[in-house]
Amino acid sequence: MTDESAQKRWTRRGLLGGAFASALAAGGLTFGGFSFASEKAERLPAEADVVVVGSGIAGLSAAVAAREAGAKRVLLLEKGPLAGGHSIYSSGSISVVSRKLQGPKGFQDSPEIFARDSYAFGDNCGDLEILERIGAESESALRWLSSMGVRFGGLFTARAETRPRCVSSYGNSAGRSYVLALMTRADALGVDVLLEADLRALDRVPDDSGWRLGVRLSDLPVLQYLRARAVVLAAGGFGACREMRMKVMPELDPQMQTSANPFGTLWENREATAAELARNAGGFWKEGFGLQLLPYWGGRLIDYAGGDIFITLRGRRFIDEGLAWNKISAAVLRQPEKEIWVITDSASRKSATLGLKIANGFVKKSDTVEEMAAGMGIPAAVLKETLDTYNRAARTGFDPEFGKTIFTQTLDHPPYYWGRERIFVHTSFDGIATDREARVIDERGIPIPGLYAAGEFAGGIFGRDRLGGAGISNCLVMGRAAGRNAALF
Repeated sequence: MTDESAQKRWTRRGLLGGAFASALAAGGLTFGGFSFASEKAERLPAEADVVVVGSGIAGLSAAVAAREAGAKRVLLLEKGPLAGGHSIYSSGSISVVSRKLQGPKGFQDSPEIFARDSYAFGDNCGDLEILERIGAESESALRWLSSMGVRFGGLFTARAETRPRCVSSYGNSAGRSYVLALMTRADALGVDVLLEADLRALDRVPDDSGWRLGVRLSDLPVLQYLRARAVVLAAGGFGACREMRMKVMPELDPQMQTSANPFGTLWENREATAAELARNAGGFWKEGFGLQLLPYWGGRLIDYAGGDIFITLRGRRFIDEGLAWNKISAAVLRQPEKEIWVITDSASRKSATLGLKIANGFVKKSDTVEEMAAGMGIPAAVLKETLDTYNRAARTGFDPEFGKTIFTQTLDHPPYYWGRERIFVHTSFDGIATDREARVIDERGIPIPGLYAAGEFAGGIFGRDRLGGAGISNCLVMGRAAGRNAALF
């Protein structure tokens, strides 16, 4: 089955018409090759072996894994008008524990080390058993994705990682390439998908033979129902649900955008219905872990520490750029303008968004410090002093201003790339409780029969922060586990 034929089944007619297309283009995301010929469904099937809720990387992984494990009818429900969820906007870093990849570079790693690193970075309150499983099965998940045609670059050290353990795909949207690969595989396996299908009811069948789901299709006023032997909830986090996130972080600006919708122009899930349904079904809600904030759709071009510099709008550094995103974000939000400049140069390894950001004017390119300073409205002498001081620290490995210890280069290789940055909501860490088999559990830790969850919908896995690249690894590994176990239930 080709990518094009898969896309026909996973999109709805007219989706990219008018303002929606303009918004996607403004965000730097295009869908070349898509054919928008599908009609939105008006009826549910009466039953399915496995129903998956959500079509991001976790949901798609679950749907594919369920079919591969023998489930005859797998139905995927997507609340939005386009498959892929927030995953299509991802920069695509994937954490992988791999002797084959890391060994030749002289780095020792293991699932236990990955779990300990993640646990420590998350303020020592994540789930060690699940973290260890993610590390143990990350290489297998990477091979699985590679078997679908995804090609990856070399290893790099993502932000906050202790060693090189991240890879990413090529192209101008790595997350999109993962989604398309999984969509194509799901289509080849015969996974059924319904777009604009909003889960509104979830109850155990009285004879304990499965689940009864109530779904609202598009704008139809009456719920339709189906039965499923098992259900996988992969509906994503609540970063776009302002009511929930303000309960978690009341100090946030209610209008702050998410990293999946940086301009507020795209469709996003602003309700948390699935979370409420999971709790009503007996699932325990793990809370107290908060949100991850980060600078996202502006001058920041690299996904590792040591190759860029963060400065105030007046041209001075204000923080160690290698700190955790939440610490950096808090410092940015303390700035009067709540915005900063980010600078890198030609020597850094930039993300695939470079061309898109330049084309859209979010990133500028300058041949000299003086030209860059003029574009920023900063005195050239101030910016030159800031860069000279930083470069001296990078050469010696000692930063007397902020104690930075991670340097990969000096910033003196023109041309320079620079742009403004502001803070976005990126990830929510609270969510429904699961065990290492991706089973939803109650407050006593007892699994709820036939109910699974994966991806950002599952809470408390990482604690209060997450290593770079570990999010997609979680979606792949635990999504596969959820789908496989649901098929075998």
